[in-house]
Amino acid sequence: MRLRTFLLLASLATGALWALAWPAIGGLTPLAFIAWVPLLLAEERFSRAAPSERPRRFMRYVFLALTVWNVATTWWLFCVSEPLTTRLFTLIGPNVGNVLLMSLPWVVMRAVRRWRGGRWARWALVLCWTAFERFHMHWDLSWPWLTLGNVFAEHPAWVQWYEVTGTLGGTLWIWLVSLAVFDLARPRMVEGRWAARAGITRASLLAAAVIVLPLFASFVRYATFTEKGDPVEVVVVQPNIDPYNEKFGVVDPLEQLDRMLAQAAQLITPSTALVVLPETALQEASTLSDDQGRLVFHGLWENDLGASRSMERIRAFLKAHPGTSLIAGMSSTMLYPAGAKVPYTARPLEGTGRGFDAFNAAVLVRPDGSFEPYHKSKLVPGVELMPFEQVLGPLTSFAIDLGGTTGSLGTQEEREVMRTADGRLRLAPVICYESIYGDHVAAHVRNGATLIAIMTNDGWWSDSPGYKQHLAYGRLRAVETRRCIARSANTGISGFIDQRGDLHQSTGWWVDATERATLLARGDLTFFVRYGDLIGMAAEALAALLIVVLLVRWPVRLLARRRA
Repeated sequence: MRLRTFLLLASLATGALWALAWPAIGGLTPLAFIAWVPLLLAEERFSRAAPSERPRRFMRYVFLALTVWNVATTWWLFCVSEPLTTRLFTLIGPNVGNVLLMSLPWVVMRAVRRWRGGRWARWALVLCWTAFERFHMHWDLSWPWLTLGNVFAEHPAWVQWYEVTGTLGGTLWIWLVSLAVFDLARPRMVEGRWAARAGITRASLLAAAVIVLPLFASFVRYATFTEKGDPVEVVVVQPNIDPYNEKFGVVDPLEQLDRMLAQAAQLITPSTALVVLPETALQEASTLSDDQGRLVFHGLWENDLGASRSMERIRAFLKAHPGTSLIAGMSSTMLYPAGAKVPYTARPLEGTGRGFDAFNAAVLVRPDGSFEPYHKSKLVPGVELMPFEQVLGPLTSFAIDLGGTTGSLGTQEEREVMRTADGRLRLAPVICYESIYGDHVAAHVRNGATLIAIMTNDGWWSDSPGYKQHLAYGRLRAVETRRCIARSANTGISGFIDQRGDLHQSTGWWVDATERATLLARGDLTFFVRYGDLIGMAAEALAALLIVVLLVRWPVRLLARRRA
């Protein structure tokens, strides 16, 4: 087979295999163990056929593989009900950016190959890819949707050891298996010969061991794992309010709240400790009166949150159900005093010299009427966060409007734990996009959370794989933290996830539903929660050192060539 044909088919195969392996797309999870192999074989064959070629010559095939994978896996981004130009930008922007970032570890690999050879290059690829995934979780253009370890989200029984390694442990597992399978296939596919029988046997045994041993350990842990904690009864509500045609500015927010409270009342018992309402459940237009006059905003002023009509109705509801607390998502605003130092996300309030911050938030209301707000801190780039606005200045006008408040929202630094009055529950409030970040959720648990409440609105992307993937990723958070999860979606899928990552009482798509379950509130910490993402942090440090060495070596080589 001609070299170019082989390279083209191999890159297409890698992209297709990753799409077929991904949750809610192909769902053929075992394919993840061989998805990288065609591209690794292509890189090896290219290097042998053209050893003097510059790294960029091979990158076109890497781009092709990564583009096929990204587009085939996240095509549902196009399903947003917005003008065509916005839909195209929503699809193309994240995918182009992701492909470019994913290609960088391959660039480093090619540079290391020219320096140290193929085996060192492949290990550099594993190192830099793992570092890339960690980095991609912690900057303004964060989009870790395709973190390799997420591929096991629908099979948490395969990766019970995420309680030690976190999701990047799955990424490392995939790469180790891929390299083992590559060593098995390389003699025939690249060198055109069969290896000696002893070599085949060793390579086969190594590949089998790298797959089977972690899988066996996980199955044993899954079978022997015992859930622990204090039992608490929780009710989750899925009101199924159309986010485009009802929720924002069409159906009265108080009418929406009444509907949700009525749904919850159907299943509440005297033992119910918590009711969970979805993201932006509270978003009435409220008025704040102060010495500057009356200020009206489409959202709740946190300066006077207790006096809002939404809070009055929730308190009345809780009074009728003694002992029950309620957590709900809300759109809220904070007005800063005149002359106060405000965050860069603050917006000016014209004519007053004051600023205010808008938040995608949550609020816990206790039986005695006291309450505690939380501000979402992992924001969706391009919708809730204008990237690098602190450096580039206000970019709010470029925000994609998906209802509620858009532009750069305010956040909070601390990973808050919300406590019920009797101390039975210590909640990790997790709003929508935050649930795909393992170390973010783990920080809440490290601070004392015994139960996780996910509040989301998954109706933006129609009946597509997006909301199914989002649900599945939450199952990995349960394994990493060994915390039960109560998930309330405005629409999408609501339900409960136990400490092994198993999903229970899941609702249907685009239906109003209410579910009740008894969950266990657990207090001990997993290794991952206690010590953090050690794999990712080590990979970042080593990858940074490697890149520094390469950058220093580059001008030295140029100088040596000139002298020669």
